[in-house]
Amino acid sequence: MDFGWEDVGVAVLQELWNQVAHQAIQLASEARDVTVEKKSFQEFSTTISELNILLTNIDAKKVESAKGSEPTKALLATLNRHLRKACNILQDYKSRSRLRLLLNSHTELLQMQDVAKDIAKTISLFQLANLDIALNLKTKMDQIINNLTSIEFRSASTTDVIASEIANTISRNTPNRENAQKLLDKIAEATGAKMNASLVKNELALLKREKEELQLQKKQAEALQLSQLMHFLYSTEIVAREDDEETSTYHHQYSLDSFTCPLCNKMMTDPVAIFCGHSFERTAIEEHFRQGQNKCPKCKQELISSELTPNLTLRRTIEEWKQKDMDFKFQAAVPGLKSDDHSRKNKALDSLQCLMETPQYANRVADEGLTLTFTDILKDNRLNLEAAFKCLYYLAKFNDSHKEAIVEAGVARRIVKHIYKGGEESNAISLLLELSKKEILREKIGNAKDCIPLLVSLLQKNNPHVSDNAQMVLENLSSNTHFVVKMAEAGHFQPFVTRFNQGPQETRALMAAALIKMQLKENSMKDLKDRKFIHNLVQMLSSSFPASKSACLKSIKKLVAYPKMVKRLLEDRVTIPHMFSLISYVGSDPHLKQETAEILALLIGASKDLELQKYQGLQELQSKHNVNLLLQFVASDDNQTKIQFLHLLAELSCRSETARDIIRINNDAITHLFSSLDSDKPGVRQQAMKLIYSISKDHPGGVPLPQSPAKETAINTLAEIFTSSPDIEERSAAAGIISQLPTEDIIIDEILRKSEALKAIHEVICSMDDENGGKIEPPSTGTSLLENALAALLRYTEPTKPELQRQLGKLELYPSLVRVLSRGSSLAKQRTAIALGQLSQSNSQFVSDTTVMAKQAKPSLPLLGMMKWCCSSSSENGSTCTVHGSACSARDKFCLVKADAVKPLVRSLSEMESGVAEAAIMALDTLLTDHRTLSNATATIVESQGLVAILQVLEKGTLSAKSGALDLFQKILKHSRIDDPIFNRSERILIQLLHDDALKKKAALVLRQMDVIPDQSSYF
Repeated sequence: MDFGWEDVGVAVLQELWNQVAHQAIQLASEARDVTVEKKSFQEFSTTISELNILLTNIDAKKVESAKGSEPTKALLATLNRHLRKACNILQDYKSRSRLRLLLNSHTELLQMQDVAKDIAKTISLFQLANLDIALNLKTKMDQIINNLTSIEFRSASTTDVIASEIANTISRNTPNRENAQKLLDKIAEATGAKMNASLVKNELALLKREKEELQLQKKQAEALQLSQLMHFLYSTEIVAREDDEETSTYHHQYSLDSFTCPLCNKMMTDPVAIFCGHSFERTAIEEHFRQGQNKCPKCKQELISSELTPNLTLRRTIEEWKQKDMDFKFQAAVPGLKSDDHSRKNKALDSLQCLMETPQYANRVADEGLTLTFTDILKDNRLNLEAAFKCLYYLAKFNDSHKEAIVEAGVARRIVKHIYKGGEESNAISLLLELSKKEILREKIGNAKDCIPLLVSLLQKNNPHVSDNAQMVLENLSSNTHFVVKMAEAGHFQPFVTRFNQGPQETRALMAAALIKMQLKENSMKDLKDRKFIHNLVQMLSSSFPASKSACLKSIKKLVAYPKMVKRLLEDRVTIPHMFSLISYVGSDPHLKQETAEILALLIGASKDLELQKYQGLQELQSKHNVNLLLQFVASDDNQTKIQFLHLLAELSCRSETARDIIRINNDAITHLFSSLDSDKPGVRQQAMKLIYSISKDHPGGVPLPQSPAKETAINTLAEIFTSSPDIEERSAAAGIISQLPTEDIIIDEILRKSEALKAIHEVICSMDDENGGKIEPPSTGTSLLENALAALLRYTEPTKPELQRQLGKLELYPSLVRVLSRGSSLAKQRTAIALGQLSQSNSQFVSDTTVMAKQAKPSLPLLGMMKWCCSSSSENGSTCTVHGSACSARDKFCLVKADAVKPLVRSLSEMESGVAEAAIMALDTLLTDHRTLSNATATIVESQGLVAILQVLEKGTLSAKSGALDLFQKILKHSRIDDPIFNRSERILIQLLHDDALKKKAALVLRQMDVIPDQSSYF
């Protein structure tokens, strides 16, 4: 029979077809015999057997005719190669030690899965669906391809657990016999073997052979692992270790020592060999040589050279071992992380937080789909949350695509809860920072409940890592206006200020409205006093939207409460002009005008007197035009407008003499002011009185009154308010104005004499005394009612007004008045001392006149026995005055001695504030006006420790107080003898005063009187 070339081609093709079928039979058999992970391999074996049957039933000629000869041969060769590769993998898989197989099964299983997919892909290229073959064969082929594509060669959970335990055992390098035997039992069960000495010996033989092969291949790290596995088997003590094996195993068991530098006891990263051959860490041996050592630290051999040779082989071995060790730990950690056992999970977390510092393992964790596993761990406080945060941090750092999943899982809120509960902050905040770097996630992070307040609180942490990271997270969130408002509400204003300065008008209006509701503190001003921020805020006053203006005004009002902000606002040149424009513009909302007036009043009230001339805006505010413009609003029918502008003018006039003078000469304004006292609105009355008092205080002309009959009405109204108002501030203001009324106007005196004003003064002084148990304390805010009542009293004690003095003498006022000297404020004491001095001055004149008349008349019964003076206990006892005798005993006459006022006045000399000492000196001096009573008067002052007090004034008092004290001391010195200690002290003090140009002449006169300096001294 003749054969053509075509027949030869078919024969060759059939032979290839048969080889593939035979290879498939062999592969199915190899897969069937695998003892580890049987389920996956059994499924694979069945599929390959079905492939063999299919190949047997397909006619090779049909394939050739459809595909062509050469393409078919190429496909058959490829398929045969894949089948053979699978066989080789399985043969190698089965030939290994069971221990090594369990430990490294993951790699082999991945190889099998890849080759199964290659086989399926090759079969699909035959395109049997296009051949003229039975339908069932086509269906079978599709099924085989599908099975091979979808098959999963995965290790069982029990295998993963055992592999983890093996890795942990050999890494500890100190296996326990009992634990080792238990683990070996698990291994035998997993591999379907029976545990006995024969099995262990066989495993040891396999491990030894494999280790030698690896050593020949220079795979030192893997060889080391096998040595550790052999050591583990020997630790079970099922078989004895041979002597030569002992030495070899000991060497490999402790081969890690060769990785450790003998000098620094750390694993080497840059090993170098020295002349004798031993290796050390480079920095350690260099330091050894720098110290002058020339011997090997290990063998003590003296070295002829200190040359260092990099030990690249050792470095590579260490790096291989490290990589292998990390792989082992990773393979052990992954199943542990999925375990329900908390202890195993925590061990896995400990391992992974170190491994994931390397991007390779962070990526492997992501590939394993463990991202949400970590986020779920954060819900369980029994687990190592710090390690979980660290792992999530590395996931986010090295896998940007996983950030969204982490945030969506609610990690931001978990971080907040964790830290608020006292958890460790560093890893959690590092994770939050990494997540916030992705712009699209910032909104979810910032909106997490309490996240921003927490971040702000962390800025104060002593740990720079935590505080700096918190600062950077806040910076990342600062592009959102809502978030910077939240930051400011939590006390962090720098982003708020920056955003405000950069934002459009609409944004600024919203932020200003938010600022109104915030609780500000002094330390907040550090950021808010930014000049650009203040300028941009003030510029909002020129906005065309009333809401923006109102928000701006309310924000400024809030800021004015802080002195630093007042200064900043006044430094900006547009602040006052913009505000005044709001007031002067006819079309402005009345409510806005009221708010502006209130803020201007606050700004002026918070500034110092000199600052009114320092800042241009405040200077312009004091112009005649502007003051008169403000006065026009005082006549407004709207009470609230009237109140705010009265308040503004009161604050302005308190600090500006110019403004006071402008108001005083405006007759219409004065008329409106006093007519406001009749208002039924307390606020109007109070502010009007404050303004009247402000323009009157310390002015030579006193209160600028309207023309009669409005003048009389005004005074009666003031008296009525002072005597009848239930409001203390109103009464205080009325008393203050009464004290400033023109003194030379007899009409005013007559109106006051007929009014209840003096009785009201009496009630204030006595009630203050009684209510405080004798301790008089003026109110801490506003003008003191007591101080102003005492100021008003001075009109009644004026020596030139005898009618008013007589009216005063009828009241039992003096004891309470004297007590003010001991218990009142400095200002109250000063005014009391002046009042007592004026009363005493009038009495001195009366006593002098009485003495003259007594000499001219016959002796008569002393008046003291006939009169009872209500204000002095000594008068009630019938004793005469030690200074004036019986001459001052009349009921309506006042005497400092009889009133027991001398000692309180002497004690008042020690107070250098508010002119107390000057007033007390003036009062005491009234005792020394009559030369006939000088001896008794000076003795009384000396007995009351007056000299000591006077010397204290000469040492520490003001210039005017010292001048008065010198005059008083000179008078006392003429009529009293002073003891040596006082003399010596006064001499020393007076000599010091000789250096004071203003006082040296008076001091010299006293020293001459003391015979300390001669009459011809150059001081005269």
